[in-house]
Amino acid sequence: MSALVLLGFATSCEQSSGREATADPAPTIGYHPCDDLPIEAIKEARIDARPPGRSDHESTSNFACMFTSHDPYYGITIAARGDTIEDIRQDDRFEVINETEIDGRRAVVGLFLGGSCTVAVDIEPGVLDFEILYSEGSPEFTTANAACDQATKVATTLAPYFPDHL
Repeated sequence: MSALVLLGFATSCEQSSGREATADPAPTIGYHPCDDLPIEAIKEARIDARPPGRSDHESTSNFACMFTSHDPYYGITIAARGDTIEDIRQDDRFEVINETEIDGRRAVVGLFLGGSCTVAVDIEPGVLDFEILYSEGSPEFTTANAACDQATKVATTLAPYFPDHL
């Protein structure tokens, strides 16, 4: 399952959104969830894979870390991305299902094509993104709502550990 989550993240980050490319370069992201989330945060969120899986896309300022929860069993990809909330809203592959705040920060919850729920939290200059796959055959998350609820729960649990700046 963990390979599927990383594959889903890589696919969602690398596909074209159908929009015209802008001349603006991707912002520099200095935060990496694999390196910068403290161990107490990982334990509190009960996402305990060691070592976590890394997926770095330096050319697009996306740094991702795949964690695994064992109870319930699922994988979650946490990514520091150079995209803004507005970029995500405009992405043709993303359907916003809820706009909320997590620890006083803007966040969007939505579905990516291909069966994943993503919670994107606004942290300058991009977003900290929490992605969980769902499918009818999944042992834990058979619906989008279940995956979105869990992704929101993990993001909320980790909110006290969010950086001031990515």
